[in-house]
Amino acid sequence: MVAIGTYGDFEVILVLSLMMLIIGVYGLVSKKSAIKVIMAIEILVGAPNLAFIAFGYAQGTVDPMTEAFVIISLSVGAAVIGLSLAFLRNLWKHFHTTEVDAYTTLKG
Repeated sequence: MVAIGTYGDFEVILVLSLMMLIIGVYGLVSKKSAIKVIMAIEILVGAPNLAFIAFGYAQGTVDPMTEAFVIISLSVGAAVIGLSLAFLRNLWKHFHTTEVDAYTTLKG
């Protein structure tokens, strides 16, 4: 396994984080299925966490504050995904589809 202590590896990890961000935004914009949109949101949550860990490890050791921030971010991301899946379940019961375009009517 290659350590990320060198400067070149740090750039590679930041590029991977940027690629994850681009893939997540593409998934949000182009996909019609709500499940694929939720997966794109999960990719968007993971991209900054990878960058934060890379920045925290840039000086050779991972800063405990960076670790705490990433753990809190992952916890919030998991809660968002859980709530969105619960919301999608209710939409499925009402509309019988996971297509985003079908969710145009709002009822109280």
